[in-house]
Amino acid sequence: GVALALVALALCACGRSGDRQAVRDAAVQFYAAVDRHDGARACALLSADTRKALEEQESESCDKAVESLDLMGGPVGSVSVYSANAAVELRGGDTVFLQDTKEGWRIAAAGCRPSGHEEPADCDLEA
Repeated sequence: GVALALVALALCACGRSGDRQAVRDAAVQFYAAVDRHDGARACALLSADTRKALEEQESESCDKAVESLDLMGGPVGSVSVYSANAAVELRGGDTVFLQDTKEGWRIAAAGCRPSGHEEPADCDLEA
């Protein structure tokens, strides 16, 4: 019984580590795509709800709308994974929030910066 529990624990840890890398990669690839003006790639990394919200907010297609984002990227400072949600803090000042979807980890909010002590983060892009 103990051996089986240890194997199960090890498998969970591997999945968690893989999630951390997938989350990190999605955030880095999104910021790189926006920086390169590769709207199609950037939009492919957004959750469906976030993509729709961006198109409605900017009144244009996602691949054009992402160019209006005011993002402050930089190297990854930290990655946190909580079940089906995650956060990536970038040293340039932004935090990126992701959700685990059937397509994999997708950006739920980006360009998020603290807005005050008790206030939630203010995000340039969110659903």
